Parts: sequence; structure tokens; C-alpha cells
Amino acid sequence: MTRHTLGSERTGDHADRGADIGAGCGLLVLELALLVVIFGAWLLTGVSLDPAKPGRTDPLSGYLPWAGGVGLLAFGVTVIAARAKAMITVISQGFMATLVAVVIAGGLAAQRVEDGRDRPVTEQSDTGGGCRSGGDSGECARSGG
Repeated sequence: MTRHTLGSERTGDHADRGADIGAGCGLLVLELALLVVIFGAWLLTGVSLDPAKPGRTDPLSGYLPWAGGVGLLAFGVTVIAARAKAMITVISQGFMATLVAVVIAGGLAAQRVEDGRDRPVTEQSDTGGGCRSGGDSGECARSGG
């Protein structure tokens, strides 16, 4: 009879469970810390202690490639862990890669909306008569406003 110990069991089909859990959790914490540093740096660009000069953050799109690097790292580890049959690491890194992809997609969408707000509104020709909003004559298209 073969005797197995909990900390060092390794069957032919699966990685050592303790190492798998340690790697999965450790990498997850490391990647979350990296994302906090990346997006924290983005948020700090808009902090201003001068009340007369309000802060304005850098565009988020400048920080998304760094987050993408974290996602690529997670994806690469997922592939390596899958080959080693380290399922806990596969699950945690697959989750992290998916989370980063969702954050990047959301960040790009938010940046597009923010970029649209920064553009000046162009004059639109009004073919109808009357006011656009029902306000005073300064808002009416044909009254010189």
C-alpha cells in the first residue's frame, strides 16, 4: 500500500495541490495589486491640493495598455497552468484575464464617452422653425441666437 501525505501528494495527472493553491492565490493577489497601482496612478493624476486649480485626470486610455499587460500575464499563466493541470491556478488566472478584459472594454467605452464630452458642439443647421428647447429668443434658431 502506498501512503500519501497531504502536503506533497502528486499523482500522475494533477499538479501538487498545495503548490497549485499557493500559485493561484499568490498570482491573483499580485495582479490585483498591480491593477490597484495602475489605476491608482491614473486617479492620482487628477488630485490637486490647490482649491483654485481643480484637478483633471489623464486620459484613461494611457493606462489601459498597462492593465492589458497584466491581462496578458494572467492569460499566459492560464495556458501554462492548464498544461501542468493545476486547475486552481487555471481558474484564478482565467478569472483575472476575464476581469482585465472586461475592465479594458469598459475603460475604452468610458474614454470614448469622455472624449465626446470634451469636443466642442458644432453648429447644426435647423430647417424647422421655432426654438429648440422652448426657451427664450436667445435659443431660437431663426432669431439670431
